[in-house]
Amino acid sequence: MMTSGEKKFDAIVCLSQIDWDFLWQRTQEIMSQFAAMGYPVLFVENTGVRIPNIKDAPRVWQRLKKIIRPAKGTNLTESHNNIKVLSPMALPFPYSRLAWKLNSALIRREIDHFSRNTGVPVKRILLWSYMTTPLAVHLAESVSWAGIVVDLVSDPCKVPGAERIVPYHRKMLQKANVIFCASVPVVNSTKLYINDKSLAKLHLLEDGFSTNLYNMAQNQVDLKVPINNPDNPIVVYIGGVNNKIWWDAVSAMAERLPEVNFVFVGPKEYGELPCKGAGQNVTWLPPFEKYSQLGAFLKKCSVGLIPYISTPYVNEMRPAKINEYMVMGLPIVATNMPELKRLGSEYGPGIVYLSESAGDFAIALRKALNEDCKEYWERRRKITRSKSWEDVCRKLEEHFRVNF
Repeated sequence: MMTSGEKKFDAIVCLSQIDWDFLWQRTQEIMSQFAAMGYPVLFVENTGVRIPNIKDAPRVWQRLKKIIRPAKGTNLTESHNNIKVLSPMALPFPYSRLAWKLNSALIRREIDHFSRNTGVPVKRILLWSYMTTPLAVHLAESVSWAGIVVDLVSDPCKVPGAERIVPYHRKMLQKANVIFCASVPVVNSTKLYINDKSLAKLHLLEDGFSTNLYNMAQNQVDLKVPINNPDNPIVVYIGGVNNKIWWDAVSAMAERLPEVNFVFVGPKEYGELPCKGAGQNVTWLPPFEKYSQLGAFLKKCSVGLIPYISTPYVNEMRPAKINEYMVMGLPIVATNMPELKRLGSEYGPGIVYLSESAGDFAIALRKALNEDCKEYWERRRKITRSKSWEDVCRKLEEHFRVNF
């Protein structure tokens, strides 16, 4: 048995809930930070928690294109040279025993290649899983890992269409050596799936901030974006443009604040956005090709939006877009979610403006715009500098040395 202070692993296999080139989030940030610290990473892209439907067709097509013509990767943070991205040709039936065994065998083969190429024995590789599906459980049980980390950004049992995951979720949590949760509500939800003896391995791991985005944005050539009135204030939403968004709230803001540009940036499920003002003061932009371009665009913005419909799944979240909004100094106007309410209490005034109803959003947005000042901007930037992802991951590495 290793003594306290020794390295417990030399490489990481990450079972991700998202693809590498999706919007930059907690998963890519943690993996790229560990890669920069010298740990080779095999990043296994999303293998699914439910059977795909017609809305998933674009994502499935993107996966097929990656398999047919693998990309070399996108240099989002300039720190992922130690990362191999795997787009597995997984059968899309996550609860079929035949499918998950076959998928497991295919991924096991890639893990063996990764082990040989890096010179790291499998027993010295850490499994870091965002998935608690049958496939994840099978991989956790069939390999002698250096250890198993389960990192939860939400409760997957509350994802519509993924209710069958419950027994596997519980089993994966039992197998884990460490369980991280991105928010206090997720911590509380996770306690329901584990026994009292397992509570010691459960930890709150709040997101850090991608502080390098600010510097990257300063060096980015100024972007010209197609907005009808570019001199008016720009209020931005970044992320998936889908039914999670409270479009009635967007309509209320667009109608009551016609002088404001509302810009939605990210992959969308619609033709025309389903709200008032679409094509006028409400605009959609596709995701930026480079992370630095997103930062450069956010420099032009006045407020970051998180107008989510309140659901049990959403109410446990700590939305990833808080990262970019705060790093670039933007106040946040959002649905009243427990984690955002907690952050607002912790950080003080000028940071988060919360709304209970669709009509309240216009009031909260006007207040955020009117109150914004240099003092509040500097406070937001100071918060992010004190909690950078670099610092968070260095502390994580030390945590593993002492407690793993």
